[in-house]
Amino acid sequence: MPGELNEILLEPISEQNEKLLGQLLKGKLKTACSIAVELLHAMEAHFGPEVRQVLTSIVENRQFEARQNPGKAEDDLHVFCNELDQGCVGTHRWERVVEERDRIGYRYTRCMWAEIFNELGEPDLGFMLCAGDKPAVESYHPALGFERTRVLMHGDEDCDHVFLSKVSDSKI
Repeated sequence: MPGELNEILLEPISEQNEKLLGQLLKGKLKTACSIAVELLHAMEAHFGPEVRQVLTSIVENRQFEARQNPGKAEDDLHVFCNELDQGCVGTHRWERVVEERDRIGYRYTRCMWAEIFNELGEPDLGFMLCAGDKPAVESYHPALGFERTRVLMHGDEDCDHVFLSKVSDSKI
């Protein structure tokens, strides 16, 4: 299953070293995430429970800067997913379960973010990271879309991500 560091390293490392690096990375991310949790709790204590609604609204309405000069939707779909694969190495484990010209589907069985935010007792705060998946792919190419029905962050056994072209052989 993809996600191991040796997939991107110029020289392979031992399984033991990869595990050690993963633990180090997770520790650093957990420290940063725990600060976000503390900030959220402090804001809730000061401003009330509406803070979560405000944060959720910000995340749901977040927009990424549009990528300049998109190409054909199906080509960009594959480029986007290949870049996604590279970006998830070391923090996620997944398999591509659908590989079609206009649709790529994933099954994520590990997400370090989900592990951390669940350990911190704040999966809803962690899910705000997940909320960027749809606007990220749409900013990459406006004719691309995203679907998801299961989420590790919410306790599901996996995340199902489907990235797709909304049109056939489009160029926008």
